Amino acid sequence: MKTRTTAFLMANLGSDISQLFSHIENGEARMVTSAAQRAGKIIAELLAHEELEGRTKEIEILRDIIDDALSGKRLFDVNKNDMEDYFMPFSIRVLRQTL
Repeated sequence: MKTRTTAFLMANLGSDISQLFSHIENGEARMVTSAAQRAGKIIAELLAHEELEGRTKEIEILRDIIDDALSGKRLFDVNKNDMEDYFMPFSIRVLRQTL
């Protein structure tokens, strides 16, 4: 199995988190669960990625943001646009690598 780059994983995580926020806004509970599960799998892969060994705080914060969004009692003032802005550089980097 080919190891996926952290940029690739982050770009895909961004997509799933964007979908998660959209589904929360639209009250689509089943889709929220699906997006959260996909994001959780990517986060687990990132936390185990050898490239990030000892440098996982950022990923842990992203996991906390997801948990917060799912909690119903939001502590973080983070929205879909904030997340899309954060993840855009990863998506651009992956696109440039594939062209």
